[in-house]
Amino acid sequence: MHRKPPMLSGVLLVCAVLISGCGSPPQPEDSLTVSNLLAEPIYEAVVKVYGQVSLLGELFCPCFELASGGETLNVWYDLMVTENGMVQPAASTDGIENGDWVVVIGELQRPETPSATQQFWANEIIKQE
Repeated sequence: MHRKPPMLSGVLLVCAVLISGCGSPPQPEDSLTVSNLLAEPIYEAVVKVYGQVSLLGELFCPCFELASGGETLNVWYDLMVTENGMVQPAASTDGIENGDWVVVIGELQRPETPSATQQFWANEIIKQE
């Protein structure tokens, strides 16, 4: 009876985890992390924010959470209406799943109150490979 040494099995497991993509892909050079954007907010300008998707399809809104740099941002991809009643076009989430790393192109919204949750309105969501 031939058995694999325990150490070889552990090495194979580590290799399988690395190949499966458990880590984050490199941050695109022209994007910000969520923590960068929240530390120095840029309002009324289109920016690119990089992070990992969570709670997609689990919240009572057309939104998800985007996390990077130890901070989280609420990203809306539909039902975005400006103060003057203009409806912003929806961004597609086709092919995006919880756990995916993405770049979201859009605008950080000014909070209505200082304690309000920061919202980011997406124009486009690009999955990172």
